[in-house]
Amino acid sequence: MKFHLILHNRSITRVRLVALVIACQIIFLNSCFKNPFPPELTTKPIEVVDGVTVVSGGDITDHGGTDIFHKGVCYSFENTPTIKNSITEDGVGNDDFSTTLILEPENTYYIRAYAINAAGIGYGNIISVRLDPLPFTHAIIVDFGDITGFEAFMRGRVESNQTITLCGACWATSPDPTISDSKTEAGSGTGIFETTITELIPGTRYYARAYAVANSEVFYSANYEFITLDYPQLTTREINNSGTFVISTGGDITSSGIIDQVGVCWSTNPSPTIADNTTQDQTYYNSFYSDPFGLLPATTYYIRSYATNTVGTGYGNELVITMPDASVFDLDGNAYTSVTIGSQTWLTENLRTTKYANGDDIPNVINGADWQNASSGAWCYFENIDDFEVPYGKLYNWYTVTDSRNVCPSGWHVPSDAEWQTLITFLGGPDMVGNKLKETGTAHWAPVNDFATNSSGFTALPGGAQSALPGYSYPPNTLGMFWSATAVDMENAYGYYLFDSYQSINKQEYLKQTGLSVRCVKD
Repeated sequence: MKFHLILHNRSITRVRLVALVIACQIIFLNSCFKNPFPPELTTKPIEVVDGVTVVSGGDITDHGGTDIFHKGVCYSFENTPTIKNSITEDGVGNDDFSTTLILEPENTYYIRAYAINAAGIGYGNIISVRLDPLPFTHAIIVDFGDITGFEAFMRGRVESNQTITLCGACWATSPDPTISDSKTEAGSGTGIFETTITELIPGTRYYARAYAVANSEVFYSANYEFITLDYPQLTTREINNSGTFVISTGGDITSSGIIDQVGVCWSTNPSPTIADNTTQDQTYYNSFYSDPFGLLPATTYYIRSYATNTVGTGYGNELVITMPDASVFDLDGNAYTSVTIGSQTWLTENLRTTKYANGDDIPNVINGADWQNASSGAWCYFENIDDFEVPYGKLYNWYTVTDSRNVCPSGWHVPSDAEWQTLITFLGGPDMVGNKLKETGTAHWAPVNDFATNSSGFTALPGGAQSALPGYSYPPNTLGMFWSATAVDMENAYGYYLFDSYQSINKQEYLKQTGLSVRCVKD
């Protein structure tokens, strides 16, 4: 085994010592003085100073009749150390001496004093010593994770040959936290421990360390840096279709992480929360669109977006809007606004009523076969999903449109084909009029709606249609389809459609059992 020593006194090489001894013996043989003899001495008892340091030396009992010119101790793993092994040099003269050795723990050493005079080498008695292992303690972070806005999990390990009275985690917002900062107490002893760091602040950078206490001394691991999850960060989209009852807004999420729920919330008081009115919407590339509903005429609302994750709910900036004073109501109490385009006045929302103007109910037909075979008035939602009520309204078959009880509010009616043509002609003809009629943006229309201006104020929405034939579908977000009151023949009637990627409006024949949106024009 190899070992390294730090000597208290200057070392001399064994070669020099042996050479000196031989030289002295030659001098002795040629001397005319009384014959000296090698020194006699004993080895001082070993005193262990600390885990690696011992003190020994020699007591000279007889210098042998001549001065001692080298003395010290020799030591080895072998049980009979000599000056051929490791040595110290502790001066000259006949006085007792002491020396300090730095040894390696967990090894057995044999030590004895030596002294050299002109007659030779004298050795003291042999003493052995074995140092205990050095005390050590290591605190290590093995795993760190499950970071939320308020908690984090740590798995640590303690390695030690001391008695560990306490271990755990400590943390702070600056590096090198200690147990004087926040801490957990995960038990005692060595080995693996697990602990949960609690009472953290969302969106905050922290530094954590594992710690272990042994003999009132605290040992720490390296820092682990982490950031707690934050509340979602987002902005509220500007309100579209202001001045109507089909306003839309939404949000753009600017933070990362998994979002559980998004939408907008609104109230007549500032700073609305999810405890007030809300929508629940779907995100698309960290953006979403929302349609606030049930807003009352001539009422001011505060609206802001929200997003919820595991930490909680974050809110976007607040918008304020005052709803228009409604000019028209149906018998269900739904409010409508209107716009004058040329010589005509049109409602700016799709019809939502369940009653004719005389108060009679319009049947809600949800069975597919019954819908396709109907010969009288009926309404439905697209594929009978009531979420389409806002903002697209209801879909009506043509028999409802031409019923003498009038599906539109009193003073209004379903436009004839000629009245549709009057609108189209006033706006410049069918080729480009779709842009002037369609709602702007992509809150409802599919993403190919770049040229829509809604310059007419008509605010056409893509409500799709309910097919009169099994297996056919006219999906929302792509098609806005509207009845006219003009029949083609016994089975068909005229309607008009707008398409997301078309800039035009197009006339089309539809089976009378088809469910289309209705826009009313003033009598």
